[in-house]
Amino acid sequence: MIRLYASPLSGNAHKVRMALSFLNLSHEEITVPAPERKTPDFLAINPLGQVPVLVDVDVVIRDSQAILVYLATLHRPGEWDGRDAAERARIMQWLSFAANEIANGPAMLRLGRLFGADIHEPTAQAFADKALKLLEAHLATHDWLEGGRLTIADIAASPYIGLAADGGIELGSRPNVTRWLDRIAALPAFPAMQGWSAD
Repeated sequence: MIRLYASPLSGNAHKVRMALSFLNLSHEEITVPAPERKTPDFLAINPLGQVPVLVDVDVVIRDSQAILVYLATLHRPGEWDGRDAAERARIMQWLSFAANEIANGPAMLRLGRLFGADIHEPTAQAFADKALKLLEAHLATHDWLEGGRLTIADIAASPYIGLAADGGIELGSRPNVTRWLDRIAALPAFPAMQGWSAD
């Protein structure tokens, strides 16, 4: 059985949780509190001491973006990870966007406000503004980030945007982003989490 090492409040873990749920894959989720991530047993699974980690029999994958690529390639090839080279590259652009602009913006603000992390809030706010401006403009003419369908681009980019209120970000002035989040949350098998649930 697939094992997902995660934390209930981790947006990165939620990306994987969403993918597993949408794929209807049976799995065991193992909560790993922050102190346990530095123990020898966990570091043997992920030397970086971070969640999420996916273990699928003898395959061990760390990093949420990498896990999404693995699951898409295995279970939704083409549909989730791109039907040709150009579409695949555009989807990968969004995974990089999730790991950079979103991680350093909305996710960082959430880390500061919700968990008390020492962050440079003006820098994080600038990243968040840039990310949301780009998303709002793109989603003005797209229901989904790429390909006119759900892909790992949407799964990678959406959790920390859906959790934006935790970081003090109001999405009321971003109607296209809000509709996109609502579209995702309305999908069958969407797994709600604290801070982001289907209305």
